[in-house]
Formats: sequence, C-alpha cells, structure tokens
Amino acid sequence: MTTVEVMSVADVVELVNEWGTQPRGKDGRPRAEGVLSDLADELHPIFAEKSDRAVKITKILDQTAVRPQVADHHGKLIESWIVDDASQDIRASAALALRHHLTSHPGRIGVCADDQCADVYVDASPAGRRRFCCLTCQNRSRAAAFRQRRRAGG
Repeated sequence: MTTVEVMSVADVVELVNEWGTQPRGKDGRPRAEGVLSDLADELHPIFAEKSDRAVKITKILDQTAVRPQVADHHGKLIESWIVDDASQDIRASAALALRHHLTSHPGRIGVCADDQCADVYVDASPAGRRRFCCLTCQNRSRAAAFRQRRRAGG
C-alpha cells in the first residue's frame, strides 16, 4: 500500500499545461512522451468538457482503487488516501485534487478561450467568469477581435 498525497489543483494545471499534447501542440512544442504526458492527456478533457467531469474523475478514482484512510497522528485523527499499486499514485493524486476542487467550486476550471492556446486554468476570480489562462492570451484574443471588427467595418 502506498499513501497518496493530494496534489494541489495548481500542480494539476501545471502538469496538464506542461505535459499535455493539446497545450504543447498549440504553442508549437513537440509532443511529450511517457506517463506524465498520458496523464495530462487524460485530465485535459476534464477541464474542457463540463458535462462529463464527474464521470471522468470517478472513472480515474475507480481505476486507481484509491481509498480513504484515517490515521491517529499524536492523538489527532487525520485523513489520508491509499492505493495498492504505487504506479497509480500520481493519477490518484491528480484525480483527488480535481475531485476536492470541483466539489467545492463547481465550474471553476476550463480551457483557455484563445484560439492559439489550449492551456487549462482554475478560475479564482471573484465573479467566476474567467475565460483565458493568462493576460497574454486575453490581450491577444481581444486585439484579434478588434482587428476583425475594424476590417469588417471599414
């Protein structure tokens, strides 16, 4: 048995953006190979497709067979997670992070709305209306829309 540390949701975003085929392909980086790339490609649709998020996360949790455990740590009960197969710990960790985040903040993840980007993000804005992964993509998209309007109008 292996204890699984729940990854931070920021680390999940970094994993998907750095190792995922779609984010790498949109910005011209070559496809990465290996376990992290496969995991990033498995997680990307969770950010992209709102309708099946729960099903996809639950499927990963089932496949990794992650389960809760309670331990006594110097008289204080603490929650932890375990898997039997140590090779599944990163998958379980990422799925748990998304599970925890989405149950607390449903709908607060997504894929950048810029046509030239496929990076994922977590929306921590007060209004909950974030659409871009960063200001660079937001500015690029708005500038392109402005140029398009100018061409169409004159």
